Amino acid sequence: MNTELIPSTVCKSIDRMNRDFIWGDEEDKSKMHLVAWDKMTQPKLQGGAGLRSLKQANLAMLAKSGWRLLKEKDSLWTQLMVAKYGRQRENLDIIRPIQGSSFTWRSFTKASDLLRKGCAWNIKNGKRTKFWLDPWVLQVPLKEVALGHIPESDTAEPIERFVEEDGTWRTELFEDLIPSDVFQKILSIGVDKMATEDDTIFWSASSDGRFSAKTAYSLQNQGTPDPDEDVWKIIWSLPVPERIRSFLWLAFLGRLASNSHLFSRKVTNNQSCGSCGHPVESILHILRDCTAARYFWLRHSPPGLQASFFNMDESDWLRGNLRNSEPLGSGMSWAAFFSVASWLLWKNRCTSSFRGSSSALSPPSLEYSIMAKCKLWHEAWQAPSPLPYGRGSMTARTTVMVGWTPPIHGWVALNVDGASNGNPGAAGAGGVLRDGTGNWIAGFLANFGTATAILAELWAVFHGLVMAWKKGYRAVRLESDSQLAIQLINNRSDPVHPHATLLSAIRRKIGQDWLVSITHVYREGNRVADWLSKHSLVYPYGVHEVANPPPELASIVREDAMGISFERRIVAMDSTSL
Repeated sequence: MNTELIPSTVCKSIDRMNRDFIWGDEEDKSKMHLVAWDKMTQPKLQGGAGLRSLKQANLAMLAKSGWRLLKEKDSLWTQLMVAKYGRQRENLDIIRPIQGSSFTWRSFTKASDLLRKGCAWNIKNGKRTKFWLDPWVLQVPLKEVALGHIPESDTAEPIERFVEEDGTWRTELFEDLIPSDVFQKILSIGVDKMATEDDTIFWSASSDGRFSAKTAYSLQNQGTPDPDEDVWKIIWSLPVPERIRSFLWLAFLGRLASNSHLFSRKVTNNQSCGSCGHPVESILHILRDCTAARYFWLRHSPPGLQASFFNMDESDWLRGNLRNSEPLGSGMSWAAFFSVASWLLWKNRCTSSFRGSSSALSPPSLEYSIMAKCKLWHEAWQAPSPLPYGRGSMTARTTVMVGWTPPIHGWVALNVDGASNGNPGAAGAGGVLRDGTGNWIAGFLANFGTATAILAELWAVFHGLVMAWKKGYRAVRLESDSQLAIQLINNRSDPVHPHATLLSAIRRKIGQDWLVSITHVYREGNRVADWLSKHSLVYPYGVHEVANPPPELASIVREDAMGISFERRIVAMDSTSL
Protein backbone atom coordinates (compact mmCIF):
# COMPACT_ATOMS: atom_id res chain seq x y z
CA MET A 1 0.00 0.00 0.00
CA ASN A 2 2.93 2.36 0.70
CA THR A 3 4.97 1.56 -2.39
CA GLU A 4 2.77 -0.12 -5.01
CA LEU A 5 -0.38 0.94 -6.82
CA ILE A 6 -2.77 -1.95 -6.24
CA PRO A 7 -4.61 -2.98 -9.44
CA SER A 8 -8.21 -1.77 -9.71
CA THR A 9 -9.54 -5.32 -10.06
CA VAL A 10 -7.95 -6.28 -6.74
CA CYS A 11 -9.35 -3.15 -5.05
CA LYS A 12 -12.84 -3.89 -6.34
CA SER A 13 -12.61 -7.52 -5.25
CA ILE A 14 -11.66 -6.58 -1.67
CA ASP A 15 -14.31 -3.84 -1.56
CA ARG A 16 -16.86 -6.44 -2.66
CA MET A 17 -15.87 -8.66 0.28
CA ASN A 18 -16.38 -5.71 2.61
CA ARG A 19 -19.82 -4.99 1.16
CA ASP A 20 -20.86 -8.61 1.48
CA PHE A 21 -19.76 -8.69 5.10
CA ILE A 22 -21.57 -5.44 5.97
CA TRP A 23 -24.90 -6.64 4.57
CA GLY A 24 -24.54 -10.27 5.67
CA ASP A 25 -24.09 -11.89 2.25
CA GLU A 26 -22.99 -15.51 2.12
CA GLU A 27 -21.33 -17.47 -0.64
CA ASP A 28 -24.58 -18.98 -1.91
CA LYS A 29 -26.98 -16.32 -0.65
CA SER A 30 -27.05 -12.61 -1.45
CA LYS A 31 -28.97 -10.15 0.73
CA MET A 32 -30.31 -6.72 -0.09
CA HIS A 33 -27.78 -3.88 0.04
CA LEU A 34 -29.67 -0.95 1.54
CA VAL A 35 -27.06 1.73 0.71
CA ALA A 36 -24.75 2.01 -2.30
CA TRP A 37 -21.05 1.40 -1.65
CA ASP A 38 -20.11 4.87 -2.91
CA LYS A 39 -22.38 6.34 -0.24
CA MET A 40 -21.03 3.98 2.43
CA THR A 41 -17.48 5.23 1.82
CA GLN A 42 -18.37 8.90 2.19
CA PRO A 43 -17.43 10.64 5.48
CA LYS A 44 -19.99 10.38 8.26
CA LEU A 45 -20.60 14.13 8.26
CA GLN A 46 -21.56 13.93 4.57
CA GLY A 47 -24.12 11.20 5.13
CA GLY A 48 -21.87 8.19 4.62
CA ALA A 49 -20.84 5.41 6.98
CA GLY A 50 -17.17 6.40 7.05
CA LEU A 51 -15.93 3.11 5.56
CA ARG A 52 -12.85 3.19 3.35
CA SER A 53 -12.46 2.56 -0.32
CA LEU A 54 -9.32 0.49 -0.86
CA LYS A 55 -8.30 2.46 -3.95
CA GLN A 56 -8.48 5.76 -2.08
CA ALA A 57 -6.68 4.26 0.91
CA ASN A 58 -3.94 3.05 -1.44
CA LEU A 59 -3.50 6.57 -2.89
CA ALA A 60 -3.34 8.04 0.63
CA MET A 61 -0.54 5.62 1.57
CA LEU A 62 1.35 6.37 -1.65
CA ALA A 63 1.02 10.08 -0.89
CA LYS A 64 2.60 9.33 2.50
CA SER A 65 5.64 7.89 0.74
CA GLY A 66 5.73 10.95 -1.51
CA TRP A 67 5.66 13.19 1.57
CA ARG A 68 8.61 11.27 3.02
CA LEU A 69 10.50 11.85 -0.22
CA LEU A 70 10.01 15.58 0.28
CA LYS A 71 10.83 15.68 3.99
CA GLU A 72 13.28 12.88 4.76
CA LYS A 73 16.05 14.25 2.59
CA ASP A 74 18.85 12.67 4.65
CA SER A 75 17.53 9.11 4.49
CA LEU A 76 19.32 6.70 2.18
CA TRP A 77 16.23 5.56 0.29
CA THR A 78 15.22 9.18 -0.45
CA GLN A 79 18.69 10.05 -1.71
CA LEU A 80 18.65 6.98 -3.95
CA MET A 81 15.20 7.65 -5.44
CA VAL A 82 15.81 11.38 -5.97
CA ALA A 83 19.24 10.78 -7.48
CA LYS A 84 17.72 8.33 -9.95
CA TYR A 85 14.45 10.03 -10.87
CA GLY A 86 14.31 13.55 -9.39
CA ARG A 87 17.59 15.20 -10.35
CA GLN A 88 17.71 18.99 -10.88
CA ARG A 89 14.20 19.47 -9.50
CA GLU A 90 12.94 20.74 -6.15
CA ASN A 91 9.99 20.21 -3.85
CA LEU A 92 6.82 18.86 -5.50
CA ASP A 93 8.38 18.90 -8.98
CA ILE A 94 10.56 15.98 -7.90
CA ILE A 95 7.62 13.54 -8.06
CA ARG A 96 6.64 13.45 -11.70
CA PRO A 97 6.51 10.70 -14.37
CA ILE A 98 9.83 9.63 -15.87
CA GLN A 99 10.02 7.42 -18.95
CA GLY A 100 11.46 4.02 -18.11
CA SER A 101 11.07 4.46 -14.34
CA SER A 102 10.29 1.59 -11.97
CA PHE A 103 6.78 0.54 -11.04
CA THR A 104 7.36 1.89 -7.53
CA TRP A 105 8.23 5.36 -8.85
CA ARG A 106 5.27 5.29 -11.25
CA SER A 107 3.09 4.40 -8.25
CA PHE A 108 4.37 7.43 -6.36
CA THR A 109 3.51 9.70 -9.27
CA LYS A 110 -0.11 8.46 -9.24
CA ALA A 111 -0.50 10.17 -5.86
CA SER A 112 1.25 13.40 -6.90
CA ASP A 113 -2.04 15.23 -7.57
CA LEU A 114 -3.29 14.33 -4.09
CA LEU A 115 0.02 15.43 -2.61
CA ARG A 116 -0.16 18.78 -4.40
CA LYS A 117 -3.71 19.26 -3.20
CA GLY A 118 -2.71 18.88 0.44
CA CYS A 119 0.66 20.65 0.44
CA ALA A 120 1.01 24.34 1.21
CA TRP A 121 3.87 26.75 1.73
CA ASN A 122 4.92 27.93 5.17
CA ILE A 123 6.37 31.36 4.48
CA LYS A 124 9.22 32.17 6.85
CA ASN A 125 11.65 34.80 5.55
CA GLY A 126 10.03 34.93 2.10
CA LYS A 127 13.35 34.82 0.24
CA ARG A 128 12.84 31.67 -1.86
CA THR A 129 9.12 31.71 -2.63
CA LYS A 130 8.08 33.75 -5.65
CA PHE A 131 5.04 35.92 -4.95
CA TRP A 132 3.40 35.52 -8.37
CA LEU A 133 4.79 32.20 -9.64
CA ASP A 134 4.67 29.80 -6.66
CA PRO A 135 1.39 28.31 -5.29
CA TRP A 136 1.77 29.63 -1.72
CA VAL A 137 -1.74 31.02 -1.03
CA LEU A 138 -3.85 28.96 -3.44
CA GLN A 139 -3.24 25.64 -5.17
CA VAL A 140 -2.31 27.65 -8.26
CA PRO A 141 0.13 30.58 -8.68
CA LEU A 142 -1.29 34.04 -7.98
CA LYS A 143 -0.45 35.01 -11.55
CA GLU A 144 -3.23 32.72 -12.78
CA VAL A 145 -5.91 34.56 -10.77
CA ALA A 146 -4.51 38.08 -11.27
CA LEU A 147 -7.05 40.72 -12.26
CA GLY A 148 -4.57 42.63 -14.37
CA HIS A 149 -1.31 42.33 -16.28
CA ILE A 150 1.79 41.47 -14.24
CA PRO A 151 4.95 42.92 -15.78
CA GLU A 152 7.40 40.18 -16.73
CA SER A 153 10.10 41.84 -14.67
CA ASP A 154 7.95 41.50 -11.50
CA THR A 155 6.84 37.90 -11.83
CA ALA A 156 10.01 36.43 -10.31
CA GLU A 157 10.05 38.77 -7.30
CA PRO A 158 10.26 36.93 -3.94
CA ILE A 159 7.65 37.43 -1.24
CA GLU A 160 10.06 39.41 0.96
CA ARG A 161 9.85 42.34 -1.50
CA PHE A 162 6.15 42.72 -0.68
CA VAL A 163 6.69 42.95 3.07
CA GLU A 164 7.92 45.78 5.28
CA GLU A 165 10.74 45.24 7.79
CA ASP A 166 8.20 44.95 10.64
CA GLY A 167 6.30 42.18 8.83
CA THR A 168 3.33 44.22 7.55
CA TRP A 169 2.34 43.79 3.94
CA ARG A 170 3.02 46.45 1.31
CA THR A 171 -0.54 46.21 0.11
CA GLU A 172 -0.15 48.98 -2.48
CA LEU A 173 1.95 46.58 -4.60
CA PHE A 174 -0.76 43.96 -5.13
CA GLU A 175 -4.13 45.03 -3.68
CA ASP A 176 -5.60 45.99 -7.08
CA LEU A 177 -4.22 42.94 -8.87
CA ILE A 178 -5.81 40.02 -7.00
CA PRO A 179 -9.39 39.08 -5.93
CA SER A 180 -10.52 40.51 -2.60
CA ASP A 181 -10.95 37.09 -0.91
CA VAL A 182 -7.38 36.11 -1.81
CA PHE A 183 -6.16 39.54 -0.68
CA GLN A 184 -7.76 38.99 2.74
CA LYS A 185 -6.03 35.62 3.09
CA ILE A 186 -2.64 37.15 2.35
CA LEU A 187 -3.09 39.79 5.03
CA SER A 188 -3.33 37.12 7.75
CA ILE A 189 -0.06 35.41 6.72
CA GLY A 190 2.98 36.33 8.76
CA VAL A 191 6.39 36.83 7.15
CA ASP A 192 9.45 37.10 9.41
CA LYS A 193 12.20 38.85 7.44
CA MET A 194 14.54 38.36 10.42
CA ALA A 195 14.21 34.57 10.28
CA THR A 196 17.15 32.48 9.15
CA GLU A 197 14.96 29.56 8.02
CA ASP A 198 13.84 29.33 4.40
CA ASP A 199 10.23 28.76 3.37
CA THR A 200 9.08 25.16 3.77
CA ILE A 201 6.20 22.90 2.78
CA PHE A 202 3.61 21.78 5.32
CA TRP A 203 0.53 19.53 5.11
CA SER A 204 -2.48 21.85 5.05
CA ALA A 205 -5.05 19.08 5.63
CA SER A 206 -3.99 18.60 9.27
CA SER A 207 -4.03 21.13 12.08
CA ASP A 208 -0.36 20.62 13.03
CA GLY A 209 1.07 20.65 9.50
CA ARG A 210 2.21 17.02 9.68
CA PHE A 211 1.18 14.45 7.09
CA SER A 212 -1.19 11.65 8.04
CA ALA A 213 -2.76 9.02 5.82
CA LYS A 214 -6.10 9.71 7.52
CA THR A 215 -6.20 13.35 6.39
CA ALA A 216 -4.92 12.37 2.92
CA TYR A 217 -7.82 9.95 2.64
CA SER A 218 -10.32 12.58 3.83
CA LEU A 219 -8.93 15.08 1.33
CA GLN A 220 -10.10 12.85 -1.52
CA ASN A 221 -13.68 12.97 -0.23
CA GLN A 222 -14.01 16.68 0.36
CA GLY A 223 -17.13 18.04 -1.26
CA THR A 224 -19.73 20.70 -0.78
CA PRO A 225 -20.91 20.94 2.84
CA ASP A 226 -23.94 18.77 3.60
CA PRO A 227 -26.89 20.93 4.79
CA ASP A 228 -27.66 18.21 7.35
CA GLU A 229 -24.09 18.02 8.67
CA ASP A 230 -25.28 18.98 12.14
CA VAL A 231 -27.79 16.11 12.11
CA TRP A 232 -25.13 13.58 11.08
CA LYS A 233 -22.89 14.91 13.84
CA ILE A 234 -25.71 14.44 16.36
CA ILE A 235 -26.49 10.91 15.16
CA TRP A 236 -22.92 9.64 15.37
CA SER A 237 -22.28 11.22 18.78
CA LEU A 238 -25.50 10.25 20.58
CA PRO A 239 -24.98 8.51 23.96
CA VAL A 240 -26.63 5.33 22.66
CA PRO A 241 -25.30 1.98 21.36
CA GLU A 242 -23.75 1.96 17.89
CA ARG A 243 -26.57 -0.23 16.52
CA ILE A 244 -29.04 2.58 17.25
CA ARG A 245 -26.83 5.16 15.56
CA SER A 246 -26.65 2.94 12.47
CA PHE A 247 -30.43 2.52 12.58
CA LEU A 248 -30.93 6.31 12.69
CA TRP A 249 -28.47 6.76 9.83
CA LEU A 250 -30.51 4.37 7.68
CA ALA A 251 -33.77 5.97 8.75
CA PHE A 252 -32.60 9.48 7.89
CA LEU A 253 -31.39 8.25 4.48
CA GLY A 254 -34.80 6.61 3.94
CA ARG A 255 -33.19 3.18 3.59
CA LEU A 256 -34.92 1.12 6.29
CA ALA A 257 -36.52 -2.02 4.84
CA SER A 258 -40.12 -0.93 5.25
CA ASN A 259 -42.73 -2.58 3.07
CA SER A 260 -42.99 0.53 0.88
CA HIS A 261 -39.21 0.45 0.34
CA LEU A 262 -39.28 -3.29 -0.43
CA PHE A 263 -42.19 -2.71 -2.82
CA SER A 264 -40.25 -0.01 -4.71
CA ARG A 265 -37.39 -2.49 -5.17
CA LYS A 266 -39.77 -5.25 -6.31
CA VAL A 267 -38.94 -7.46 -3.33
CA THR A 268 -42.61 -7.67 -2.32
CA ASN A 269 -45.93 -6.96 -4.04
CA ASN A 270 -47.62 -5.80 -0.84
CA GLN A 271 -46.66 -2.44 0.69
CA SER A 272 -49.34 -2.34 3.38
CA CYS A 273 -48.68 -2.41 7.13
CA GLY A 274 -48.98 -5.91 8.62
CA SER A 275 -49.89 -4.52 12.06
CA CYS A 276 -52.69 -2.05 11.41
CA GLY A 277 -53.53 -2.62 7.74
CA HIS A 278 -52.55 0.88 6.56
CA PRO A 279 -52.15 0.75 2.74
CA VAL A 280 -48.56 2.11 2.79
CA GLU A 281 -46.05 1.10 5.43
CA SER A 282 -43.46 3.88 5.23
CA ILE A 283 -40.67 4.58 7.72
CA LEU A 284 -42.73 7.42 9.19
CA HIS A 285 -45.72 5.13 9.56
CA ILE A 286 -43.69 2.53 11.47
CA LEU A 287 -41.99 4.99 13.81
CA ARG A 288 -44.85 7.44 14.42
CA ASP A 289 -48.26 6.69 12.92
CA CYS A 290 -48.81 2.99 13.41
CA THR A 291 -51.10 2.01 16.30
CA ALA A 292 -48.39 1.08 18.81
CA ALA A 293 -46.15 4.02 17.88
CA ARG A 294 -48.97 6.57 18.06
CA TYR A 295 -50.07 5.17 21.41
CA PHE A 296 -46.55 5.70 22.76
CA TRP A 297 -45.89 9.18 21.33
CA LEU A 298 -49.25 10.57 22.49
CA ARG A 299 -48.07 9.88 26.03
CA HIS A 300 -44.42 10.87 25.70
CA SER A 301 -43.98 13.50 22.97
CA PRO A 302 -42.87 16.95 24.24
CA PRO A 303 -45.73 18.87 25.91
CA GLY A 304 -47.28 21.49 23.68
CA LEU A 305 -45.72 20.02 20.53
CA GLN A 306 -48.06 17.13 19.85
CA ALA A 307 -49.93 19.00 17.11
CA SER A 308 -46.78 19.69 15.09
CA PHE A 309 -45.26 16.35 16.15
CA PHE A 310 -47.90 14.41 14.20
CA ASN A 311 -48.12 16.80 11.23
CA MET A 312 -44.53 16.93 9.97
CA ASP A 313 -43.25 14.96 7.00
CA GLU A 314 -40.69 12.21 7.51
CA SER A 315 -37.42 14.15 7.08
CA ASP A 316 -38.57 17.18 9.10
CA TRP A 317 -39.87 14.91 11.87
CA LEU A 318 -36.57 13.05 12.20
CA ARG A 319 -34.51 16.22 11.82
CA GLY A 320 -36.50 18.20 14.37
CA ASN A 321 -36.44 15.51 17.06
CA LEU A 322 -32.74 14.76 16.66
CA ARG A 323 -31.90 18.45 16.98
CA ASN A 324 -33.90 18.73 20.20
CA SER A 325 -31.33 18.43 23.02
CA GLU A 326 -33.73 19.46 25.80
CA PRO A 327 -33.10 17.33 28.91
CA LEU A 328 -35.89 15.19 30.34
CA GLY A 329 -36.61 14.63 34.02
CA SER A 330 -34.37 11.57 34.05
CA GLY A 331 -31.43 13.60 32.75
CA MET A 332 -31.57 11.90 29.35
CA SER A 333 -31.76 14.29 26.41
CA TRP A 334 -34.84 14.22 24.21
CA ALA A 335 -32.74 13.29 21.16
CA ALA A 336 -31.32 10.22 22.94
CA PHE A 337 -34.73 9.20 24.31
CA PHE A 338 -36.31 9.66 20.88
CA SER A 339 -33.57 7.55 19.28
CA VAL A 340 -33.87 4.63 21.68
CA ALA A 341 -37.67 4.67 21.55
CA SER A 342 -37.71 4.77 17.73
CA TRP A 343 -35.34 1.83 17.54
CA LEU A 344 -37.44 -0.23 19.94
CA LEU A 345 -40.58 0.60 17.95
CA TRP A 346 -38.77 -0.62 14.84
CA LYS A 347 -37.67 -3.81 16.60
CA ASN A 348 -41.24 -4.49 17.71
CA ARG A 349 -42.44 -4.04 14.12
CA CYS A 350 -39.76 -6.50 12.89
CA THR A 351 -40.85 -9.04 15.51
CA SER A 352 -44.42 -8.72 14.23
CA SER A 353 -43.31 -9.13 10.59
CA PHE A 354 -41.06 -12.16 11.07
CA ARG A 355 -42.72 -14.01 13.96
CA GLY A 356 -46.33 -12.98 13.61
CA SER A 357 -48.37 -10.23 15.23
CA SER A 358 -48.99 -12.41 18.31
CA SER A 359 -45.27 -12.24 19.13
CA ALA A 360 -45.16 -8.43 19.20
CA LEU A 361 -45.83 -6.48 22.39
CA SER A 362 -49.19 -4.79 22.88
CA PRO A 363 -49.12 -0.94 23.00
CA PRO A 364 -49.22 -0.74 26.84
CA SER A 365 -46.60 -3.47 27.25
CA LEU A 366 -44.45 -1.88 24.56
CA GLU A 367 -44.67 1.50 26.33
CA TYR A 368 -43.55 -0.05 29.61
CA SER A 369 -40.69 -1.92 27.89
CA ILE A 370 -39.44 1.22 26.12
CA MET A 371 -39.47 3.33 29.28
CA ALA A 372 -37.71 0.62 31.30
CA LYS A 373 -34.99 0.10 28.68
CA CYS A 374 -34.45 3.84 28.20
CA LYS A 375 -33.90 4.19 31.96
CA LEU A 376 -31.62 1.15 32.07
CA TRP A 377 -29.48 2.22 29.11
CA HIS A 378 -29.21 5.81 30.31
CA GLU A 379 -27.98 4.63 33.72
CA ALA A 380 -25.53 2.23 32.08
CA TRP A 381 -24.20 4.98 29.83
CA GLN A 382 -23.67 7.32 32.77
CA ALA A 383 -21.91 4.69 34.89
CA PRO A 384 -18.17 5.29 35.43
CA SER A 385 -15.97 3.46 32.98
CA PRO A 386 -13.24 1.09 34.23
CA LEU A 387 -10.90 2.94 31.87
CA PRO A 388 -9.62 6.35 33.06
CA TYR A 389 -11.03 8.26 30.08
CA GLY A 390 -13.53 5.81 28.67
CA ARG A 391 -17.18 6.31 27.73
CA GLY A 392 -19.30 7.26 30.67
CA SER A 393 -16.41 8.40 32.87
CA MET A 394 -17.73 11.28 34.95
CA THR A 395 -15.52 14.31 35.54
CA ALA A 396 -16.08 16.20 38.77
CA ARG A 397 -16.96 19.85 38.26
CA THR A 398 -17.15 22.71 40.66
CA THR A 399 -18.36 26.30 40.63
CA VAL A 400 -15.76 29.03 41.09
CA MET A 401 -15.77 32.82 40.90
CA VAL A 402 -13.70 34.14 37.99
CA GLY A 403 -12.68 37.71 37.27
CA TRP A 404 -9.71 39.87 36.32
CA THR A 405 -6.95 39.98 38.93
CA PRO A 406 -4.40 42.82 39.17
CA PRO A 407 -0.68 42.09 38.66
CA ILE A 408 1.78 42.10 41.56
CA HIS A 409 3.86 45.18 42.35
CA GLY A 410 6.28 46.10 39.57
CA TRP A 411 4.43 44.15 36.89
CA VAL A 412 1.78 45.07 34.33
CA ALA A 413 -1.07 42.90 33.09
CA LEU A 414 -1.43 42.31 29.35
CA ASN A 415 -4.75 40.71 28.34
CA VAL A 416 -5.13 39.67 24.69
CA ASP A 417 -7.78 37.92 22.62
CA GLY A 418 -8.43 37.02 18.98
CA ALA A 419 -11.70 36.80 17.04
CA SER A 420 -12.61 35.07 13.78
CA ASN A 421 -16.04 35.52 12.29
CA GLY A 422 -16.40 32.17 10.53
CA ASN A 423 -13.21 30.24 11.40
CA PRO A 424 -11.83 30.98 8.90
CA GLY A 425 -13.39 34.36 8.35
CA ALA A 426 -12.87 38.05 8.99
CA ALA A 427 -10.34 38.11 11.82
CA GLY A 428 -8.90 40.57 14.29
CA ALA A 429 -7.30 40.89 17.70
CA GLY A 430 -7.34 43.15 20.70
CA GLY A 431 -5.36 43.69 23.86
CA VAL A 432 -4.98 45.96 26.87
CA LEU A 433 -2.19 46.90 29.29
CA ARG A 434 -3.19 47.69 32.89
CA ASP A 435 -1.35 48.41 36.10
CA GLY A 436 -1.82 46.99 39.61
CA THR A 437 -4.87 49.16 40.30
CA GLY A 438 -6.62 48.28 37.05
CA ASN A 439 -5.86 51.60 35.35
CA TRP A 440 -5.76 51.58 31.57
CA ILE A 441 -2.21 52.08 30.23
CA ALA A 442 -2.66 51.31 26.55
CA GLY A 443 -4.68 49.13 24.21
CA PHE A 444 -4.73 48.02 20.60
CA LEU A 445 -7.08 46.78 17.90
CA ALA A 446 -5.76 44.82 14.90
CA ASN A 447 -7.46 43.73 11.69
CA PHE A 448 -5.54 41.26 9.54
CA GLY A 449 -7.95 39.96 6.92
CA THR A 450 -9.21 36.37 6.85
CA ALA A 451 -7.90 33.82 9.33
CA THR A 452 -8.80 30.95 11.65
CA ALA A 453 -9.56 31.47 15.33
CA ILE A 454 -6.21 30.07 16.50
CA LEU A 455 -4.28 32.30 14.09
CA ALA A 456 -6.21 35.28 15.43
CA GLU A 457 -5.24 34.30 18.99
CA LEU A 458 -1.56 34.05 18.05
CA TRP A 459 -1.62 37.44 16.33
CA ALA A 460 -3.18 38.89 19.49
CA VAL A 461 -0.26 37.56 21.56
CA PHE A 462 2.30 38.91 19.09
CA HIS A 463 0.85 42.43 18.83
CA GLY A 464 0.34 42.55 22.60
CA LEU A 465 4.02 41.76 23.20
CA VAL A 466 5.07 44.37 20.64
CA MET A 467 2.93 47.01 22.37
CA ALA A 468 4.23 46.18 25.86
CA TRP A 469 7.87 46.31 24.70
CA LYS A 470 7.42 49.62 22.90
CA LYS A 471 5.81 51.14 26.00
CA GLY A 472 8.93 50.29 27.97
CA TYR A 473 7.54 47.67 30.37
CA ARG A 474 9.93 44.86 31.29
CA ALA A 475 7.82 42.72 33.64
CA VAL A 476 4.64 41.59 31.89
CA ARG A 477 1.97 39.08 32.88
CA LEU A 478 0.34 38.05 29.59
CA GLU A 479 -3.09 36.39 29.79
CA SER A 480 -5.02 34.69 27.00
CA ASP A 481 -8.22 32.65 27.09
CA SER A 482 -6.86 30.29 24.40
CA GLN A 483 -5.22 27.23 25.95
CA LEU A 484 -4.26 26.00 22.47
CA ALA A 485 -2.36 29.20 21.67
CA ILE A 486 -0.40 28.93 24.92
CA GLN A 487 0.40 25.26 24.27
CA LEU A 488 1.67 26.04 20.76
CA ILE A 489 3.91 28.83 22.07
CA ASN A 490 5.38 26.55 24.75
CA ASN A 491 5.84 23.59 22.38
CA ARG A 492 8.94 24.13 20.27
CA SER A 493 8.79 20.93 18.17
CA ASP A 494 6.74 22.42 15.35
CA PRO A 495 8.96 23.10 12.29
CA VAL A 496 6.14 22.20 9.87
CA HIS A 497 3.28 23.78 11.81
CA PRO A 498 1.16 26.07 9.58
CA HIS A 499 1.85 28.97 11.96
CA ALA A 500 5.52 28.17 12.64
CA THR A 501 6.69 31.58 11.38
CA LEU A 502 4.42 33.52 13.72
CA LEU A 503 5.24 31.19 16.62
CA SER A 504 8.96 31.76 16.09
CA ALA A 505 8.41 35.52 16.04
CA ILE A 506 6.45 35.30 19.32
CA ARG A 507 9.17 33.25 20.99
CA ARG A 508 11.81 35.70 19.82
CA LYS A 509 9.81 38.55 21.38
CA ILE A 510 9.52 36.62 24.66
CA GLY A 511 13.26 35.91 24.61
CA GLN A 512 14.17 39.60 24.70
CA ASP A 513 15.70 41.14 27.83
CA TRP A 514 12.56 41.21 29.97
CA LEU A 515 10.31 39.07 32.16
CA VAL A 516 7.18 37.62 30.54
CA SER A 517 4.80 35.11 32.11
CA ILE A 518 2.07 33.58 29.95
CA THR A 519 -0.99 32.14 31.65
CA HIS A 520 -4.44 30.94 30.68
CA VAL A 521 -7.46 32.85 31.96
CA TYR A 522 -11.15 32.12 31.49
CA ARG A 523 -13.22 34.47 29.38
CA GLU A 524 -14.78 36.06 32.47
CA GLY A 525 -11.32 37.33 33.38
CA ASN A 526 -10.57 38.49 29.85
CA ARG A 527 -13.64 40.58 29.06
CA VAL A 528 -11.84 43.78 28.00
CA ALA A 529 -9.62 42.01 25.46
CA ASP A 530 -12.63 40.02 24.24
CA TRP A 531 -14.55 43.27 23.60
CA LEU A 532 -11.60 44.82 21.75
CA SER A 533 -11.06 41.76 19.55
CA LYS A 534 -14.68 41.61 18.44
CA HIS A 535 -14.77 45.35 17.63
CA SER A 536 -11.49 45.16 15.70
CA LEU A 537 -13.32 43.60 12.75
CA VAL A 538 -14.83 46.96 11.73
CA TYR A 539 -11.42 48.67 11.57
CA PRO A 540 -9.25 48.85 8.42
CA TYR A 541 -6.26 46.55 7.95
CA GLY A 542 -3.42 47.12 10.39
CA VAL A 543 -2.78 47.72 14.08
CA HIS A 544 -4.52 50.66 15.79
CA GLU A 545 -3.46 51.90 19.22
CA VAL A 546 -6.17 52.82 21.72
CA ALA A 547 -4.89 55.41 24.18
CA ASN A 548 -8.03 55.46 26.34
CA PRO A 549 -10.85 52.95 26.83
CA PRO A 550 -13.78 53.57 24.46
CA PRO A 551 -16.91 54.84 26.27
CA GLU A 552 -18.73 51.55 25.63
CA LEU A 553 -15.89 49.66 27.32
CA ALA A 554 -15.34 51.93 30.32
CA SER A 555 -17.85 50.13 32.56
CA ILE A 556 -16.13 46.75 32.05
CA VAL A 557 -12.75 48.30 32.85
CA ARG A 558 -14.19 49.75 36.09
CA GLU A 559 -15.78 46.43 37.09
CA ASP A 560 -12.44 44.63 36.58
CA ALA A 561 -10.66 47.23 38.71
CA MET A 562 -13.28 46.78 41.45
CA GLY A 563 -12.67 43.00 41.47
CA ILE A 564 -16.13 41.97 40.28
CA SER A 565 -16.20 38.27 39.39
CA PHE A 566 -18.63 35.79 37.85
CA GLU A 567 -19.62 32.17 38.44
CA ARG A 568 -18.19 29.49 36.16
CA ARG A 569 -18.48 25.70 36.18
CA ILE A 570 -15.05 24.14 35.70
CA VAL A 571 -13.38 20.76 36.03
CA ALA A 572 -12.43 20.45 39.70
CA MET A 573 -8.78 19.78 38.97
CA ASP A 574 -8.55 23.11 37.11
CA SER A 575 -9.48 25.22 40.14
CA THR A 576 -5.85 25.40 41.27
CA SER A 577 -4.82 27.04 37.98
CA LEU A 578 -7.03 30.12 38.35
